[in-house]
Amino acid sequence: MVLLLAAAILASAAVLLYLTRNITFLLDDWEFLVYRRGFTEHALLDPHNEHLILGPILVYKALLGLFGMDSARPFQVVSTIAFLTSAALLFAWLRGRVDQWLALGAVILVLFLGAAWEDLLWAFQIGYFVSMAAGLAMLLALKRETAVADRVACAALVVSLVFSSVGIPFMIGAAVAIGTAPGWRNRLYVVVIPALLYGLWWIGWGHTAESHLSAHNLANAPVYVFDAIGSAFSSLLGLQTPRDEAGVGAYDWGRPLAVLFVALAGWRLYRIGSVPRWLWVVGAIALSFWLLSAVNQFPGRAPSSSRYQYVGAILVLLLAAELLRGIEVRAPALALAGAVGALAVASSISFLSQSSASYEGTSDLIKADLGAVEIARDTADPGFVLSEDLAGTGYVGVSAEAYLSAVDAFGSPADTPEQIAAAPEPAREAADRVLAGALRIAVAPAAAGTAAGCRRVDPAGATAVAELPPGGAVVRGSPGAATDLRLRRFATGSFPIGAGQLAGGQSVSIGIPPDRSTVPWQLQLSGGGAVAVCPEPGA
Repeated sequence: MVLLLAAAILASAAVLLYLTRNITFLLDDWEFLVYRRGFTEHALLDPHNEHLILGPILVYKALLGLFGMDSARPFQVVSTIAFLTSAALLFAWLRGRVDQWLALGAVILVLFLGAAWEDLLWAFQIGYFVSMAAGLAMLLALKRETAVADRVACAALVVSLVFSSVGIPFMIGAAVAIGTAPGWRNRLYVVVIPALLYGLWWIGWGHTAESHLSAHNLANAPVYVFDAIGSAFSSLLGLQTPRDEAGVGAYDWGRPLAVLFVALAGWRLYRIGSVPRWLWVVGAIALSFWLLSAVNQFPGRAPSSSRYQYVGAILVLLLAAELLRGIEVRAPALALAGAVGALAVASSISFLSQSSASYEGTSDLIKADLGAVEIARDTADPGFVLSEDLAGTGYVGVSAEAYLSAVDAFGSPADTPEQIAAAPEPAREAADRVLAGALRIAVAPAAAGTAAGCRRVDPAGATAVAELPPGGAVVRGSPGAATDLRLRRFATGSFPIGAGQLAGGQSVSIGIPPDRSTVPWQLQLSGGGAVAVCPEPGA
């Protein structure tokens, strides 16, 4: 069985590392890489989305020191290892509660959990992975009920808390486990020490985090918990429709599955006649996680959100395992479960693949955007920010000053000018928009007059393209209809930068500061009559 588990883990590693091969740093990664520099209190202890993230910060700093910022690959490898470790620890727990074949099948569903693509494909989610792995290690240690195991449980709980707030539900579960066991007073330190450390952090730094607690969230909490249970089961069974298809969402199957689970759980507890001790424990962990998520809900944090499916799937498996303890599962039922599981894995891998393609498209934009910032670094305003309207994505909102400082220290994940030129068209268009913003390309009225080196360009009522000289150009219109002006540099399928309209007989100056690329800018002229394109005076 251990060999089969190892094979499944290796297969998952191969799939995940293959699917993340072209994905760069995303979203919150930039907070750690660019803005949490050094080892100050701010860098280490300020909350991030309400979480204590000391653990992830230290991991990122270690990886930056070892490998730099040229590639997200080392970060993805470490995050994947943490995920796989949590899956192995989940198996260690489940095999002691249910049939080992059921335990293996459940873990395989987690190893290829397509609905949790945001976790599995994004290195930043190492916080969840380590918190979950440490929490499961804590449960395994507490179950042994020895002095040495309790010390291990205490240390594991501290680790879980410093990697993300997922550690808080495990701390609550540890309190229930110890409080329902003999000799609890001598074991209370397992919870008290981590709770005190977390409390000190909250008093010093954590209380500054934004809170979304509201009466609406409190009132909606039961519905949130119900939908979270349903979403987790729907995710495990691969029943969420892949991104490029329509019709099936997390709740379409999830809510009926949640009703079925609650009904079967009630029937099982009726047959048992009492609530088993460890069901109280894992129930406290699951309920506290979902309730904490519910009271802090805001857009992007729905129970069906991809980022919650990894944690939710493991929690419902822990609950199901306690309910199934003592039930003998016969071969036909195992075969049916295996067939359902195989279909679920196939659906999940499809989901992962499509999500990977989406992240790759975003990564193309990010690398081209950052490459454009580096091209313009000599003249870009330090406060220039890669806003979504320029960058084409909201996954890289860094300032030029902070990003370029990190590049000088750790290397660059950006595309070179040659790579931008070979990138997909949307990435080239985004690079052009960023360059126009970073260089502050200006279009202003120009004085009429004569100039040497002018070229005559005639759109003849349609369109024409002129290559601009270094430093920009003065464009002089002839009497007649107005001419629309648009610019591009790396783009080939469009001219993404509007440069205004040239009225008949008007002259405008298009100033382009020098930068670190030799690729010329091109001007598209649409409509109107012939114009003269002259070198910018003094360029």
